[in-house]
Amino acid sequence: MPNVSLDISLNVASALCFAGFVALALSVLHAERVRPEARRRRLTAFLTYSLVVSFGAGLTGHDAWPFSDWPLAAGRVGHAVTTSRIVAVGASGAEHPVDARAWQPLVYDELNPWLHLRLPTLSSERREGAARFLLAHVEEARRRARAGGGVGYFDRFLGPFAAPYFVLHPKTWPAEAPEEPFVGLRVYLESWNVRDRAGDPSAITRSLSYEYRSPAARAQ
Repeated sequence: MPNVSLDISLNVASALCFAGFVALALSVLHAERVRPEARRRRLTAFLTYSLVVSFGAGLTGHDAWPFSDWPLAAGRVGHAVTTSRIVAVGASGAEHPVDARAWQPLVYDELNPWLHLRLPTLSSERREGAARFLLAHVEEARRRARAGGGVGYFDRFLGPFAAPYFVLHPKTWPAEAPEEPFVGLRVYLESWNVRDRAGDPSAITRSLSYEYRSPAARAQ
C-alpha cells in the first residue's frame, strides 16, 4: 500500500508540474498578444520554472513529463551488457518480433527497462495482469496494422512528420505484421560482450525470463 500511495503522490506532483508549465506558457502567449510590456517578465518566469522543475526531475530521479531524468542516457555501457527483449507468440507457437510503434502510447525504450527491472519484482498476480494488458494491446495493434489502419499512436495526426523517438527503431509493420493472432508474450534476458558482438552480431546468450499465455491458449 505505501508504494501505491507513493505512485499516486508522484503522479499528482507530475500533473501539477505539467499544469504549471502549461499555465506559464499560456501566460507568455497572452502577453505577446495583449500585454507586450509583460512578455519579458513572463518569459523569464517560464524559463526559470522549466529549469527548476527539470533539475528537480534529474536530482530526484523521478520523471515529471515533459521533464525527465533521462536514465536511458545517464551513463556508459560496460563491456558486459544484459537487457530484456519482449516478443509475441502466435497461435502456432511461433515467436514474432513486435514493431516498436505497436506499444504506443507506451514508449518501447521506457517499457523495456520496466520489463527488465520492475516486472520481476511484481507479485505473480500483478505480473500476469500487466502481461495480459500488454498482450491485448499489441494484439489490437497487430489487427489494426493488418487491416491497413496504420501502426502506432503518436503519428496519428502528423503521420511521417511526427517527432521521432529518441532512439530510432525499424518500422517493420504493416509489411511484416503476422497474420496469425497473438496468444502470448515471452520476455527474454539477453547478454553479450560488446567487443565480441562487434565481430559477431549473433554472439548473444539468451534465457527465458517470463512467459504469459492467454487463458484461451492455455485451455488448448
